[in-house]
Amino acid sequence: MTTPEPRTVTNTALDKLPLFATDLEIAIAIVGKQNASRWKREVIPVLEHKGFPRWDPLHQGRPVPHVKQFYALYLGITAGFTMAPPDGEDRVGMWLGKRLEKKLDDEERRRAAGEEVIELDPGTDNPKKLRAIAEFRAKKAADFAARKPRSQ
Repeated sequence: MTTPEPRTVTNTALDKLPLFATDLEIAIAIVGKQNASRWKREVIPVLEHKGFPRWDPLHQGRPVPHVKQFYALYLGITAGFTMAPPDGEDRVGMWLGKRLEKKLDDEERRRAAGEEVIELDPGTDNPKKLRAIAEFRAKKAADFAARKPRSQ
């Protein structure tokens, strides 16, 4: 009886790989069989620019210990290491959520049009989220102000 392939990223999945593994083997270990081909095609090229181990033509694979090390750094597991978000920039709106962004965008659009707008209750006391909301509002206000035609 064979054990089914893991569906989520686990150390066990990577530990079972040979010293050098193909992109497909690594992909299955990291994102599971269902997402492996997309990950291999779309994500590996992006990760290589961020230091993901290169393909070794002599061994016909990527060094698995280096893949593990890459992910330890990428996910911030290594003590004392701080890493920027995966896209390399601090995108505040990324974690606000689409629904909240849409509401804030609508408020700022109406405010720029001259309507009296009651500000949305943020629903949180988290200072980071409050700062992110304030920054998002300021960015949107600036965007709408830049679009507004100047009167002569």
